[in-house]
Amino acid sequence: MAASIVINTLAKHEPPTQQQFAAAADMVARFAQSWNAPQAESLRELMHEDTQNLIPPMTAPADREGVVQYFRQVLERFPDMRLDIIRWAPTGDMVLIEWLATATVAGSPLSWTGIDRFRIRGDRMDQGQVYWDTRGVAERVAQLMQGQQGAAVS
Repeated sequence: MAASIVINTLAKHEPPTQQQFAAAADMVARFAQSWNAPQAESLRELMHEDTQNLIPPMTAPADREGVVQYFRQVLERFPDMRLDIIRWAPTGDMVLIEWLATATVAGSPLSWTGIDRFRIRGDRMDQGQVYWDTRGVAERVAQLMQGQQGAAVS
């Protein structure tokens, strides 16, 4: 017998107050600006010192300095990486941002979509989670790198 999937249609939806909406809009604008020409250190300004953010492939949330260090490594590998916001939505003190990431790998363009979900406290995030298809991106990066190595051998 197949297991049934139950969807809780009564899940809590908390619309933002006007103040929460304004804080979310400001945060999204600063997020977009930071990812237009990203520098790991500039991302620090989006987070409280005690933030707890979980970003693939992390196995545990990182504080602000851990997130900055993580993006130093990412941007070292993908120096032209950019995120463009596709859409965003606030709910209470949380905001969801759907984005398109682009980067160049082995001379070829690479893009993927993902979602950031974070809680806003004041004018910065203090908790976040990021979602994207890590396996799919890793496989495409490996294919592009392998193609570059094959071209170099030819």
